[in-house]
Amino acid sequence: MRYEEDDDSPTFIIETSGGGGTGAFLLGVLVGAAAALLLAPRSGAETQAEIAGAARRLRDDVEGRVTGARRSVAGRVGEARAGVSGRIDSVRGRVEDRIGTVRERVETRVDQARAALEAGRGAAREAREDLQRRVDEAKRTYREGLSRRRGGDGAAPEVVVEEASTQEDAGDLA
Repeated sequence: MRYEEDDDSPTFIIETSGGGGTGAFLLGVLVGAAAALLLAPRSGAETQAEIAGAARRLRDDVEGRVTGARRSVAGRVGEARAGVSGRIDSVRGRVEDRIGTVRERVETRVDQARAALEAGRGAAREAREDLQRRVDEAKRTYREGLSRRRGGDGAAPEVVVEEASTQEDAGDLA
């Protein structure tokens, strides 16, 4: 600040570098109030009332700006929250769709595996029955052959199959 004595009234020169906004506004209010005090020919009570009114107006203005800023921030937060919620819902929907697709594929594969297992059990049952039929047929043929060699007395030794096994073909399962 610099004070020049060329005039009877004081002159104030304020030098600032950059900035602006609220700080400049408050500085202007203070300088204006100081100039009003120095230049106004009023009584102390009038000056105090005017200063109190200016202070109230300044407080109301600042509160209004703060409230507006809060509302603005709250609005932006609400918009951001809505945007994030929308994105979450979108991603959740895509994930649920993919889970449903995977679940369907797994269920299809499980059904195919169950069908293959049942087919394998049926084939094993048929193979066991076929093997038993062949063993019974072999026994009958053997007895008939012995009976013919001995002259038909029917006293042929009995053939007993104690164990029969099958080998699993892994070609379809591999």
